[in-house]
Amino acid sequence: MAAAPIGPIVLFLGPEEGDKQDAINELRSALRKRHGDELEEHSFYAFETPAHHVTGILQNGSLFGSATFVRYRAVEHLKKKDDVAALLEYAKKPVDSTVLVLESAEIGANRDLEKAVGGRNKKIFWEMFEDQKQGWLQGYFRRHNVQIEPDAVELMLELVQNNTMELRQEADRLIAFVGDHITTDDVDRYIYHAKEENVFTLYDAIVDRDLDHALDIALKLLVTTDPVQILGGLAWQLDRLYALQTLRAAGVPDARLFEELGTFTGRKITSKRAQKSLRVAADRYSLPDCTAIKLLTGDIDALLRSVPTAFHGNLLQQYLYSIIVRNGRWSPQGSESRTRAWEYPATRRRPDLV
Repeated sequence: MAAAPIGPIVLFLGPEEGDKQDAINELRSALRKRHGDELEEHSFYAFETPAHHVTGILQNGSLFGSATFVRYRAVEHLKKKDDVAALLEYAKKPVDSTVLVLESAEIGANRDLEKAVGGRNKKIFWEMFEDQKQGWLQGYFRRHNVQIEPDAVELMLELVQNNTMELRQEADRLIAFVGDHITTDDVDRYIYHAKEENVFTLYDAIVDRDLDHALDIALKLLVTTDPVQILGGLAWQLDRLYALQTLRAAGVPDARLFEELGTFTGRKITSKRAQKSLRVAADRYSLPDCTAIKLLTGDIDALLRSVPTAFHGNLLQQYLYSIIVRNGRWSPQGSESRTRAWEYPATRRRPDLV
């Protein structure tokens, strides 16, 4: 990995949280080397802490340490002019003994903010391609002198969110609990059954058609996770279900279904649990249902990126209600032909779903 940019303000973008965290650790170490070990550290989210509060802490300097290190996360939520203006004003004359890390899972931020930070202090952390993740995970275990079954690697990739920070955390947990030889049963026992609520348990609640549980999980996730990320985590799982139903409708026999699905999606599905879950989901959501859900997911994604954040929680809850209760049909009548009032013209027609 290339060395992290060094500057009083840096902008770290992109979905790959593992490499991003490594770069943040490098910055923290560089600041300690420059000003001493006693850092004063803060962490804020843009959707709950106004920018002037963050810049105020930076301008006041460290009260208890040699320097100040501040992470300001989810800066894609900086919509108010006053918030952006506060950061732009600080960028003109940043305090020397401070580092401000602006973070976002998106690949872009406010243009004026990007310009103020400068290209040297901006870095995008791209997610690994699907065919790279298996090799990365196997290499991680190998560096820790741990053997892991190939099917266990596949199951981990099914259950863990797609960034190296999550994979690393779960791998360390497995090594601590299991030891130097990890099987598929170990992954099932220590990751699937002990995992906290996430987009995978939310998807399971959708498959189970358990609306109360799904809404409860969504509310917990919204405390710390951007709704667009929640929707994205659901989308790839629901897209896989749509692909499975499409192959079934095309006459692919059950014996070859998952082989063809792996080719179709570019990702093998060897986990027996994942295969069973997909079969159960396919029995509960028909191809027309999956088509409606795919359309609805795209529309909700467009809405979440366009409306104020105050509406996001309600939109996500209505989205879950529409899938679980109405099989992806937003309107009470469940008519695919009706124009829905909330649709944007650009998303009313999806040729790939006709």
